[in-house]
Amino acid sequence: MREKLEWVPFFPDDAGGTPDGATRGEIPSKVDMPEFKAFSQDEDGNPAPVLPDRLAWLAGVRRNLAALVEDELAHGRAFLAAPVLIGSGAAFWFSLATDPPFPWVLGLMAAFVGLWLLVRHHFVIGPLMAGAALFLCGMGLADVETTRQATILLDRPVTTEISGRVVSVEPNKQGNQRYVIALEGTNRPMLSRMPQQVALLARGKGEPLLPGDGISGRARLSPPSGPALPGLNDFAFASFYDGIGAIGYFYTPPQRIAVTTRAKTLFETASDAFGEATENLRDTISNRIRALVPGDAGAFAVAIVTGERRGLSDQANSDLRVSGLAHIISISGLHMALAGGLCFVGLRRGFSLVPGLAERIATKKIAAAGAILTTTAYFLISGYDVAAQRSYLMMVILLSAALFDRPVFSLRNTAFAALLVICLSPSQVLGPSLQMSFAATFALIAGFDLWRRRPPMPGWLEGIAVPGVLKTFAKAVAASLMTSALGGFSTAIFSAAHFHRFGLHGLEANLMAAPIISMLVMPAGMIGMLLMPLGLDAWAIRLMGWGVQAVLWIGHLVAGWGNGLSFGRFDWWFLPVSTAGLLLLTLLKTRLRLLGVVLMVAAITHEATRPADPEPDLLVSEDGRFVALLERQVTGELIAIVNRRKPPSFLFNQWSSALDIAHSGQPVIVEKQARSEADRKSLPPERAEAEMRNAIVSAKANPTVFYCQLGEFCAMAVRDWLVVTVERRDFLSAACASAGLVIAAVPRPQAGCDTQRPVIDLESLRRGGSMEITLGDADKADFHLKATFSGENRPWIRHRYYDWRSRSFTLPEARQERASDAEDEGNDDDGSL
Repeated sequence: MREKLEWVPFFPDDAGGTPDGATRGEIPSKVDMPEFKAFSQDEDGNPAPVLPDRLAWLAGVRRNLAALVEDELAHGRAFLAAPVLIGSGAAFWFSLATDPPFPWVLGLMAAFVGLWLLVRHHFVIGPLMAGAALFLCGMGLADVETTRQATILLDRPVTTEISGRVVSVEPNKQGNQRYVIALEGTNRPMLSRMPQQVALLARGKGEPLLPGDGISGRARLSPPSGPALPGLNDFAFASFYDGIGAIGYFYTPPQRIAVTTRAKTLFETASDAFGEATENLRDTISNRIRALVPGDAGAFAVAIVTGERRGLSDQANSDLRVSGLAHIISISGLHMALAGGLCFVGLRRGFSLVPGLAERIATKKIAAAGAILTTTAYFLISGYDVAAQRSYLMMVILLSAALFDRPVFSLRNTAFAALLVICLSPSQVLGPSLQMSFAATFALIAGFDLWRRRPPMPGWLEGIAVPGVLKTFAKAVAASLMTSALGGFSTAIFSAAHFHRFGLHGLEANLMAAPIISMLVMPAGMIGMLLMPLGLDAWAIRLMGWGVQAVLWIGHLVAGWGNGLSFGRFDWWFLPVSTAGLLLLTLLKTRLRLLGVVLMVAAITHEATRPADPEPDLLVSEDGRFVALLERQVTGELIAIVNRRKPPSFLFNQWSSALDIAHSGQPVIVEKQARSEADRKSLPPERAEAEMRNAIVSAKANPTVFYCQLGEFCAMAVRDWLVVTVERRDFLSAACASAGLVIAAVPRPQAGCDTQRPVIDLESLRRGGSMEITLGDADKADFHLKATFSGENRPWIRHRYYDWRSRSFTLPEARQERASDAEDEGNDDDGSL
């Protein structure tokens, strides 16, 4: 039966008409009228429904939420969401398994823009339509950048003769040269898919070549490496968007050749000339600094002036990373802010020394223009690193605000800088550099804004007499502490997610090193750069070197206090959720920002309390040459028993960080028997089987240890499994006949390998990437394999499906697609291996 509702009407003096028994201006206490709903008076004096008690609190929450949102909009917070939504759309596009059709993305974006124009004044639907349009705009920008880049990634390792033009050169800590080369041709073999640019290391005492020189030599080229383990960083992704299609080394020092001339536009000619001039200037400055400040101190100084970071020793890099000071060697917002800020303050102070000048001209604007020129010059010699690009754009925007008498340090300016960076290079949203840089900037601005709005100090505390010098020192220390704390807190989640480690003593290290960098290193470096053309820079550069040496000493000292916390791989949603929480906490102004705390606490609590992922038994690199068995010790340490006498540090360091591996166990090296010249070229099957049988007998007698003939094969017995790794094709048939699991760094032959046994060959690794293997029942050949890639078809992965013999892509959907005409143009039938 329908419940009768009571009506409590309100009749003001000008109300027209009353129900029976009521006079104008009276409020009847109760009127039993079943056909009316319950009403009360709202804030404007109009009748409003009276909700049941169980729904009243929902209405209150809605009203409070609407008021908070209106307050955020009144403070201009809507604009801050633009870079977040565009960046989220770009990140979503990069995370998809296949490329979404661009016309669909463009059409949906246009549709949402049209809907927003129709409902833009609606309080809820309007922002939703705008947010969807911005999200799709980010997807479209990611597609445009990928199409524009179109880097050709090498499909397989190959040895060939290359010729091209030096784009840049950078020495490493051993004194060898690393060249970035724009390829113009290859020979013996000629590559059917020749990368546009390659990065090659030249060892030996050959004469270093300069940017713009022609270069030629025989080199080993390899595709950029993929993730070291499933879920780790994909270096091929970064190489694709950096324009580097292959990496490798020269067998002998490269030779200088005449540069092949071709028809160029005026813009291309000017761009090449400008790039070569700036690269030569970088080299000159770097060589000058290294001549005045030798060792790690000189390499550190070069890193923060010209961006060359390969000269630091492994020990110095490790100390800086563990102590939390590694960010200093990257030209970032700190260096740009110091360079621009020192120029800005210096010019204003200089103008103030001229009587009456500050009263006649806008010295602030002149100083801002001078600071923009200074940061531009700094950016030109910094090597155009991604972090330097982002920092330069941010500083130009902030200094431009001073030109137009706008607040310099504000969330709006920083959001505009983020929006510009993301629109120019959407691929950077997935990198830790952009994430950590803007997270720290947003946190610092929001934190100091809260500090300015702090409650006043108690009167009795303000009345305490404190010397001015002591008060100034206390403020400087407090500012450094607050800056380091905010920066460390805001970047902690990204450090843990990307690098699986977080330094516990970064606050102390930065507190000690920041004053040295701000008051000694950067000012001396700027003075040295200004005096270098006159040859009067020696004292300033040496002073800079003393400051850098002090920072290295601090890094070494703090690194000895402990390695900090190690983290495994997080769930895929941890970083997006915790990042959303951090953005809400830093970008919002009202109590709504506390929702960010809830999200961050929820994500961190889940990761801290969830059971640890089961550890795999075997780790396999994507080339199949490096394999490790994981063993948990009684002490709780995890060790890796490897099949290489000297594990490749690039891979093993990533494995150690992701899985918290304590150390590695070495293989037992089996001496090779004497062989004839013919056997060295092609070993008979019976001879290969006999040599492998001896190693297998030793492996079974001593389980969980690799017995290896270097460069040929390894055998290991573990839990009723016999695992054999093969690096020479002659031993593959013998391995297939004896082993329970074969991991081959060579292609599987058409015959001679028992297909009933598990064989992971080079082609499987090439398509699937690095793998994790969990061993099961050996009698049933039962094991679980987790590959890095499982059929994704993206531009930075597609080279894995290329077949050089047929010049086609065998895509995961089992479709054949011809290589593009642009990639095959001008090549003959000799393809890459």
